Amino acid sequence: MTPTSNAWHRNHASPLDYARAGRLGLGTPQANPTVEAEIRRLLPFEVDYVTLRLTSPSHDPATRLKAYMTQLPQHAKQFAGMKIDAFLFACTATSYLIDPATESRAINDAEAVLGAPVITAPAALIAQLQAVGAHRIALVSPYPAFIMTAAVQWWGAHGFDVVQQGGIDIHSNDTVQIYGLQSADAWASICQLDIGNAEAVVLSGTGMPSLPLIERASAHFSVPVISSNLALACEGLKRFGLTPVLYDRH
Repeated sequence: MTPTSNAWHRNHASPLDYARAGRLGLGTPQANPTVEAEIRRLLPFEVDYVTLRLTSPSHDPATRLKAYMTQLPQHAKQFAGMKIDAFLFACTATSYLIDPATESRAINDAEAVLGAPVITAPAALIAQLQAVGAHRIALVSPYPAFIMTAAVQWWGAHGFDVVQQGGIDIHSNDTVQIYGLQSADAWASICQLDIGNAEAVVLSGTGMPSLPLIERASAHFSVPVISSNLALACEGLKRFGLTPVLYDRH
């Protein structure tokens, strides 16, 4: 029996089964096992996400990280017209290394493909720091030295004062090694950090598990502690008037 037009109308007027509040796109570096795990734990049940892997064949970490952004318009075609409300670019170091004009062009081109705004991890971090009125920050990451140097310069260029910095040693210049870290590895270094007069602690990077650290570190330092993945979730959920669920849920 052929469905009538009334039946078709009823089906298409029905409430959504999934993504009732909205749908986020998510771009994660090719070998990163952490972004999806943390975003899943932060999003309310009524918000869904769909993922694409940012890929590059280069063995050089700087080249690879830049390619994640320059190739984003091409990567975005994987969604093939799927409707999303915002796209979360979950690679923080890319913005530290890439020329701002090149990044801006790639974002504009990707937004044209996606039909949705692109939110980068550093942009999300800035928004969260502005929300708590923090200008002096302690920057903590597992980056190799060349990325940490670029990160400090990037934050300074965006009006923030990096008063302290700390690292978690990955014993390599290849950022892929970050993905083997766990939150306990980070805590061993973070708990010894003197943050000076910092008004917030930024856990920069999406590959190292951060959610189990946030509440503990906030209590330890008595200032807000914000991670890249948490900031991305917060900014994405703003589109729906929602906030993340329990930050330390794992």
